[in-house]
Parts: sequence; C-alpha cells; structure tokens
Amino acid sequence: MFIYLFDDNGVLSGPVELPVTPGMGIQIPSNGIQLSFELPAAQEHHSWVMVNGVPREMVDWRGSVYRKDNGAHLEWTEFGQLPDMYTAEPWPGNYYVWRDTTWVFDEMLQLADLKREALSKRDKLLREAIQKVAPFQYAEDIGDASDQEQLALMEWKLYCVELNRIQHHTGFPTDINWPVVPESAA
Repeated sequence: MFIYLFDDNGVLSGPVELPVTPGMGIQIPSNGIQLSFELPAAQEHHSWVMVNGVPREMVDWRGSVYRKDNGAHLEWTEFGQLPDMYTAEPWPGNYYVWRDTTWVFDEMLQLADLKREALSKRDKLLREAIQKVAPFQYAEDIGDASDQEQLALMEWKLYCVELNRIQHHTGFPTDINWPVVPESAA
C-alpha cells in the first residue's frame, strides 16, 4: 500500500509514511489517497495529478512564464502545454527578442533606443539654450548689444548649431561628444 498526499490543485506528492495509531492503524488524511502501486517518477515538466479520483501524469508548466512578444512575466497556473505565445525561458532583459526557440539580443533595438534618448537630451538642451539666446538676440536686434553680449550670442548660437548636428557625428548614438555649454552661462 502506497499513500500519496495531494494539494489544492490535485498534485500528488509521495509516497509518504504515516504513523500507526495504536488500535486504529494508519489514518489517511483528507488530502491523502492510498494506491496499490507506486507511481513512477514524473517526466520533466510533468506532475502526477488526481483527475476524477485517478492519478494522471500531466504536462506542468505552472510557475513563471514570459510572453514571447515583449518578455512580460506572469504566473501560469494551469496544467497542459503552454500556449505558443509563452515560454518558461526567463526573459534576459531589455533589447532581447524571441527568435525561433530562444531569446536573442537585438542590437538594432538597442541602437534605436539610444538614438531616441540622445535626441531627447539634445532637444532638452536646445530648449534651454534658446532661453539663454533670446535676451542676447533681443539686445542685438535693437542695436543695443555690448561687445560681451555679442560674443555671448555668438557662443550660444554656435552651441545650438553643434547640438543640432549631434546625430551626424561619427559614433552616434553610442559615443557622443556633447558640445560644451558656453562660459557665459555662469
């Protein structure tokens, strides 16, 4: 006689040995079942499960799974094969995409993200620079700019031009030499 215990999902564990109660024998708990044979070890990614009172070996991918389209993590709770959109292979992180049967690093995806970040930084720096240029430009426009203000205006304009051309530099977007903010900013 072999005694197995089952959890809330019906997954069997065991066989287990239970103590003999004097005068009563072995008391099988409500989450236990007695079989006349020992179950063989379940195959990889399989579990023995009680189904309608009968032990069945079922495919078991319960636990952490990942979406193949975006790597999103979720907990799988059902028995059976995983739907094709999921894998149990952990997602390594950003810039990895599912190809054929594994996660593959996508360098183009990383470069596109780096480019987007660099251009966003450039645009922020340009907006800040325009606020610095405006007062000097107004003084120049009305013919009241001092030599120092004219020099500052030229430095800021050159800075803006260099910022605007950042994506044309060799090494963009992985190796960027950002232009130096003009000293008149202090």
